[in-house]
Formats: sequence, structure tokens, C-alpha cells
Amino acid sequence: MSMSLKDTFIAIFVTFLWATSLIVQKIALGHISIYILSFLRLVSVVPLLLLYSKPIHPISRYFLAGLFWNALNWLFLGFGLKAGVGAGLSSFLIQTNILFGVLFCSFILREKVTPIEVAGMTIAFFGAYLLTQARYGNTSDMPFLGIASILISAVCWGIGFTLLKKFKIGAGMADNVWLSIISIPSLMTIPFIIEGPQEAIYNFTHLSYIGVLCSIYVGLVSTVWAGYLWLSLAQRVTSLKQTPFMLLLPVFTCLLSALLLDETLTFSQITAGAVILMGVFITRFQLLFKKFHLIKFLKKDASQAALPKEAQKINKNTNNSISKIERSPFVKKTYKKA
Repeated sequence: MSMSLKDTFIAIFVTFLWATSLIVQKIALGHISIYILSFLRLVSVVPLLLLYSKPIHPISRYFLAGLFWNALNWLFLGFGLKAGVGAGLSSFLIQTNILFGVLFCSFILREKVTPIEVAGMTIAFFGAYLLTQARYGNTSDMPFLGIASILISAVCWGIGFTLLKKFKIGAGMADNVWLSIISIPSLMTIPFIIEGPQEAIYNFTHLSYIGVLCSIYVGLVSTVWAGYLWLSLAQRVTSLKQTPFMLLLPVFTCLLSALLLDETLTFSQITAGAVILMGVFITRFQLLFKKFHLIKFLKKDASQAALPKEAQKINKNTNNSISKIERSPFVKKTYKKA
């Protein structure tokens, strides 16, 4: 399953939408808990049931995929953040969900992986690590259980992504609506587990209108629209062709933070972003080279076809004559003496 130029633009556009969502979430976190925010973003999808009232697939499939994709992913991420894992290390560890997604798709769905794609992924991950260091500084001395929790969160994301591809969920907007709806009860319990009943009840009863508006944006733009584009793309291409574009997320986030939130963009961040871009480009280099070679061949073939029949015949006869002369004993003897 090759990735067309249109699919490439879709992957980049989805990553950009997710980056805008992260900026909105950053604004919302000053007014609302991240776990309440993750719950409300799914609640904002409920009105869309008026348009998509019937699920396409069995409910059990939505529940199983949503359990890993939404609920367990956020649950273990919350455990890791609460354990004291800093922003720098956590933002890098979360990116490992891409590796687990590729790994599970390779083993379970038998997707092929090329050495060039692996090399590009490795370079892009190194760039993500450099960007983490440049933005957040030292990431050492972090709690082991917190790190393990975030890695388990990434594993859950990878399992959920693989299940969605296996069940072919996400090709339509109705899939994304029902995937969100079926996950609402699970995400509602997460604040009570991580923050405790008393704090969770207080947060639910003291909602900020800014936090609610931000939740609606994240729900409709990031969860539904971007989710639909991303999961429908997952049904057309392999995971290693698609998921490296997620590594552009911190690049877009840094740029938007500098433009909208007046954050300083350092030289180290720019350098790390360039490394990520190079890694993502390398994963697509093989396909771009093949397309360039194919276009060059088609142009040459078309130019030959455009010639009149008499010209093509003369051109063919000329080439045959040259070939005969080159093979003649006299010419070979002359070359030998020279």
C-alpha cells in the first residue's frame, strides 16, 4: 500500500490540527483538569449522534479498540504524570507510541518494513529527543514507575491503533463518533481514579467556560475531524508510512507556541526540528525517488510516441546501425590498437 502525495498532505495536515489542539489544551489547563478535559472532549461529540445514529461495526469492536486507544492510554499516562515524570521526558516517551504502533502492525498485520523507513524513523526520533532536551532541559532523575506507566500508555496506544486497522474502524465519520461515544464511561472514571473522588467531584462542579469551550474545540477538531482523516488514512497505507508524520507534532507545536503564545524559539529547537524533518523526509525518500524515476521514464516514452512513424523508424534504424558498427571486427581491432 503506497502513500500518494495527497495522503502525504493529509498526514501533515492532521499533525497540524493536533498541534493546534495542543495549544488549545495548554490554554485550557489553566482553567480545567487535563482528565476532565479528556472526558469533555468526547462528550462534545454526543450531538453528532443525530447525524450518525447507527454504528457501522459491532459495538464490541468499538469498545475493545476504544479501551486501549482512549481509556487505558490516558489512564497510564495520568499515572506517569502524577508519579512526577517531567514534561521533557514525558513528551519524548509519549512519542514511543509510534514505535509500538509500527511494531504491532508489523507482527499482527504483517506489514512490510524497509531499511530506509527504519533509518528515517531513527533519525526523526533522535531529532525528537534533541527537541525535548532543547525545550525542557535535563530529563534525568525521574521515577521508574512513572516512566514505566507512560511506556505502558504508549503500548496501549499501539495496540489500539493496530486494532482499529485490523477491524477497519475509522474509514467513515460514523466510526469516529461511535469510537468516542463508547469511550465516554471509561474516561469519566479516570479523574476519580487518578485525582480521587473529592477532587474529581469538585472539578466537575466548578467547570470554567473557557475550559468547556476548549474541550469542544479539541473534541470536534482533534478527536472527530483529525481522527477521521488519520484513521481513514490508516486503512489505505501501512503504519510505517503514516506514523512518522506524528513526529512533526512537536515541531508544529513549537512554531505555533512561538507565534500565538509568544514563546521563544531557540536555535537548538530549530536544529532539532530540522533533524526531525530530515528523518521524516528519508522515510518518504524511497517512494519519491521511484515516482521521479517513473515520471522521467514516462516522459521519455511519451516523447518517442509523439514522433511520426517515419521518424521513429529512422531513429530505430540509426540506433541499429550504430550498434552494428560498434560490434564490427574492424572497429574492435581499431579500439584494440588505440
